[in-house]
Amino acid sequence: MILIAGCSDEPKSSVSSEPSVKKVSLQLQWVTQAQFAGYYVALEKGWFKEEGIELAIKPGGPDIIPVDLVTSGTRDFGTALLSDLVVAIQNGKTVISIAQIQQVNGLLLIAKKSSGIKEPKDFIGKRVGIWFQGFEAQYNALLAKDKISEKDIKIVSQGWGMEPFLKGDIDVASAMIYNEYHVVLESGIKHEDINVIDYRTYGLDFPGDTLFTSRKTAMENSDLCIKMLRASIKGWQYAIKHPEESVDIVLKYDTSGIQKRSHQLVMMQEIAKLVQVIDKPIGQTDRNAVLKMVETLLHHKILKKAIGFEDICISSISEKAIQKK
Repeated sequence: MILIAGCSDEPKSSVSSEPSVKKVSLQLQWVTQAQFAGYYVALEKGWFKEEGIELAIKPGGPDIIPVDLVTSGTRDFGTALLSDLVVAIQNGKTVISIAQIQQVNGLLLIAKKSSGIKEPKDFIGKRVGIWFQGFEAQYNALLAKDKISEKDIKIVSQGWGMEPFLKGDIDVASAMIYNEYHVVLESGIKHEDINVIDYRTYGLDFPGDTLFTSRKTAMENSDLCIKMLRASIKGWQYAIKHPEESVDIVLKYDTSGIQKRSHQLVMMQEIAKLVQVIDKPIGQTDRNAVLKMVETLLHHKILKKAIGFEDICISSISEKAIQKK
């Protein structure tokens, strides 16, 4: 299988007549938490303003789809798991990644050891909790890999919390290593009482959260994208070096008041491991990792046809942002 591995289109620079300060929106795929610390830190420190950007960060949730909001023009930028962004692109969504923020994916499936569920084949006849609207690609690939039909599993929309799993209403739950997994531990369940089904064990070690925008914005306003990314990278670098201060900043922007500092500190520590990877500058897209992911999704028929690297990301933006930071 040969996949095109270069970005064929070079984006145009912004015209100089644009106002010095531009209002920009960033749609997150989940609520305000340390998963997005870099953006909140850059906002608090004024680094977006230094780039001429007045940024509004919009929290997400299980029923909010950043890809759709960016495609419609309601939002300027968004975050999403790269694998789900790729599926959206093949489904006709005119979006494109401008930077890979999480080099590693933190998505897991977990089951109580007492359930006897140890691997995907044990899902048959069980209730499996999944986040819909943008978190399905890896799960679908996992079932396809083990030749498991969705008809043999009762799929449940998991929603916000882990209460259904803790109460026994679902047998298998989706969990991020930096969030829901620790929520379960904090509930009193011990690590040794949980069976973890790690996607990486099954060759589904996809990159995690990516920063994306519309293809139109990437091609016609590359200067804005570079500025947006440059401030974001600066925020992530600071957040990783100053986790406690960064958590305090995140909590400041948590208008819901539901986040706990102790949990957010754990999340920040885990997120740092996904964002800061040896020999990879923050925000850099690993071409080989992207193409491997595409090939895997294609093999398991999650993708209908091969999709080139240039259809997924525009690497020149991250390259310029990293060089100029």
